[in-house]
Amino acid sequence: MNKTRPKRLAACAALLILAGCATVPSGQAPPDAAPPPPALPRADIITRVFPGESPPKTARDPGGATLTPAQIQQLALEKNPSFAEYAARRAAANAELLQALAYPNPDIELDLGFVPSLFLPIEPPAKRRTRAAAAAATPVVDRAEEQFRATLTADAAKACCTVLHAERAAALAREALRTEQEIEQVVARRVDAGEAPEIDRIRAQVETLKASRTVQAQQRQAATARVILNTLCGRALPPDFALVDGLDQVIAGADPEQARAIALEQHPALRRLEAVLKQKELAIQREQKAWQPDVRVGIPVGMELPLRDRNKGGVAAAQAELQEVLAERSRIRQEVERDVETGVQTYEGAREQRAAFEGGLRAAAAESLRIETTMYEEGEVDLLQLLDVRRTARQTEAEYLQALYDAQVARIELERAIGVGGLAE
Repeated sequence: MNKTRPKRLAACAALLILAGCATVPSGQAPPDAAPPPPALPRADIITRVFPGESPPKTARDPGGATLTPAQIQQLALEKNPSFAEYAARRAAANAELLQALAYPNPDIELDLGFVPSLFLPIEPPAKRRTRAAAAAATPVVDRAEEQFRATLTADAAKACCTVLHAERAAALAREALRTEQEIEQVVARRVDAGEAPEIDRIRAQVETLKASRTVQAQQRQAATARVILNTLCGRALPPDFALVDGLDQVIAGADPEQARAIALEQHPALRRLEAVLKQKELAIQREQKAWQPDVRVGIPVGMELPLRDRNKGGVAAAQAELQEVLAERSRIRQEVERDVETGVQTYEGAREQRAAFEGGLRAAAAESLRIETTMYEEGEVDLLQLLDVRRTARQTEAEYLQALYDAQVARIELERAIGVGGLAE
């Protein structure tokens, strides 16, 4: 016993030294999956899907108070707080990988005679390799962030259009208020001259009051839209920021086949699911190797015997998860195709509606109002007819503004359906 104890102590010391080296995680990362094919940048997508339209200009560093939509999108991609969540997820994925790369700790035992016994578990290389590869979740996080980036890009562009629409609507409301005040003055002069009944004065005052309330409502909507846009940008916009008004910019027709092909090839949702599928495949390999026994080097030498449990349950569970992701990918592909097809139809319909107003309808409504106002001053028409023409002109301008907004939003939603904006350009 006395001779055996020093030998065991020496052997245990040697194994502890080896264990100290073995428990340090390897600096080599597990073999990653083949990287996905590079996605097209936004400028190339615009050129292919909207032929004849100039590619979008690259956003410059926003330094002034007047910002373009591209600069707003850039600010949102830089300042939105949600990106901190993806950074945390990426750190957690790296921590899981670090844990998977760690070697198992040695076991030490003392018998009643205080004679130590040390066991150093050694995993089969294939088992360790598949476990480390399945733990590499960073590509999934990257693809999820890419999907959020595309969504945020579309949300920021839509919020810009909403702000511009609300501010224009407020300007139209103020212009309508001025017109109603002018009409009220004309009516007052005619009533005072005995050329119109007193009821016309009351009607004109009521229309002025309605116009004033509309101004207040539109101003509140504009303020709300600015708050929403500022929140998307991480509250980084200056209080007095202004937007370059691009609601009137020319937008070209869409090529539905190109839109569909690009969406199915590189939509961020599909790219994320491809990364998830690869991870699930690696998880199956991990479970298939999990039953392999570990060798216990020590005094005495030991080894597990997998006589009954070959991890069939773990393999079946991993395969079921893979099938679930495959089904989800099939569903998402159909939804992407649906969104692109409906997006093209909505976009083309909005363009046609906008073209109808730009074909002379607005000019005709404005000219009718001018003529009716002159005729009322000359006593050729009554106030009710003038107010009816005024409402028509006001509604025409409001509908035209709505058509501009609808066309821009339909364009943004079509780009969202294609998956534009996922790349960090």
